[in-house]
Amino acid sequence: MLRTGVQRTRRLSTRALACRAQSTVATALSSADSGALTNPFRVQPGCLQPGLPVTEFQERRAKVFAAIPDNSALITNAAEVKYMTHDIPWEFHQNSNFMYLTGLEEPDAHAVLVKSQGKCSFVLFVRPRDPRSEQWDGARIGLDGAKDRYLADEAFQLTDLATGMERLLSGVEKVFVLKPDGGKYAASFVEATRNFHTKFFAGDFLVEQFRVVKSENELNRMRFAADIGAQGFIDMMKVARPGMSELALASTFEGSVKMNGALWNAFPNVVGSGPNAAVIHYLAKRDLLRENELVLVDSGCEVAGGYACDITRTWGVGEKLSAGHITMYEFVLDVQRKCIDYLNKMIAAKESISLNDLHNYSVDIMMKHMLELGIMKIKGGPHSRAAMREFQKYNPTHVGHYLGMDTHDTPHVPRDAPLVPGMVITVEPGIYLPKNDFGLPDELRGIGIRIEDDIVITGTGIEIITSKVPKELKDMDALRIE
Repeated sequence: MLRTGVQRTRRLSTRALACRAQSTVATALSSADSGALTNPFRVQPGCLQPGLPVTEFQERRAKVFAAIPDNSALITNAAEVKYMTHDIPWEFHQNSNFMYLTGLEEPDAHAVLVKSQGKCSFVLFVRPRDPRSEQWDGARIGLDGAKDRYLADEAFQLTDLATGMERLLSGVEKVFVLKPDGGKYAASFVEATRNFHTKFFAGDFLVEQFRVVKSENELNRMRFAADIGAQGFIDMMKVARPGMSELALASTFEGSVKMNGALWNAFPNVVGSGPNAAVIHYLAKRDLLRENELVLVDSGCEVAGGYACDITRTWGVGEKLSAGHITMYEFVLDVQRKCIDYLNKMIAAKESISLNDLHNYSVDIMMKHMLELGIMKIKGGPHSRAAMREFQKYNPTHVGHYLGMDTHDTPHVPRDAPLVPGMVITVEPGIYLPKNDFGLPDELRGIGIRIEDDIVITGTGIEIITSKVPKELKDMDALRIE
């Protein structure tokens, strides 16, 4: 029951304070020196994840309980183990909504939040303890761990999913189900609830409306990820040179972020040299970096607790870029700066602004410049369908997205929602000019450029948490090791 959770919180308060202090310590790991001395994956007493105290997860569940009506329940399931071949698993990555509500990294589990006659219960279904399986794959929390460590009011074994659900949901009028992560136990849940006389609703927004606004603990995890990612980009800029493979450059980033405290990449690296940069999500990475061409890199890393950064830079390889390269780069950089300045101005003035508002602002600026450069021929601005179709040939992307536990975070939160303090977004204008588009000026064909930063919305303006990555051409060029 919720009251029991409050009592446990009091007993954990001293340890929770120690956990909060870990966020500050973890930030120092952005330097390689301290990274060698501190374990960035260590979970401090009072925490369920590094920098994230038990009380954080209780507060999250309390918000969801307050948002759902009486005599209802919300259900989410953990991810399953996925296999690259018949018995070789991929590294396990938890379902973000499940992690947000529980802090638990085990696969296959189910979490149920039940609100009945004003009483709130947090229930976990987990894998049974199994010495043989644990010898191969590591310890399981079991029923005792679910209640003692993760503060579940009740816990069941997954083998009791059908009977447990029947008891928990009897008399419940509405069940909110978060998008399942597949797997046999998700199928078992569907079977277990098939004959229930209750109404089922999509529940993703109920959780994502809270996920999109980050606590200070969450922001510290994201600052940590951004610092690590920034160093990864600086390390790439130092070593990028003609003849190096795109895959080798991507490996430089991956090695750097893991050395400095990240778990893994937040998404597959996009590394495109020359004309490959005009492919928005170019993942092949089988080409070589080209002399006097641009290379576009879109990469991010994820730290323990599930928080990501997302950074894009485009820079020159070799000694000399063409006038076309420089013109287009300065164009995109100018657009990004104006978008960031506009965003900061609106937030500081307490004026309402959404991701869609920022996107529309960026489109208006870009269209004017693209007409001047001969990239676009059709006038009329954003209100002209013909002009927008032509514009989207060269930039079909949105200028930004929410960022957090997922790279494209909280997809059920609309992009026209007003930005408020605690939200984190990206600002990433770009332009993609295919090599085979003979309607373009010759000197601009085959150029792709994107510049992306991660931005925290504050009460007085913005905080650019990826500002340690240079983006002036001369500053990036100065990093190259001869």
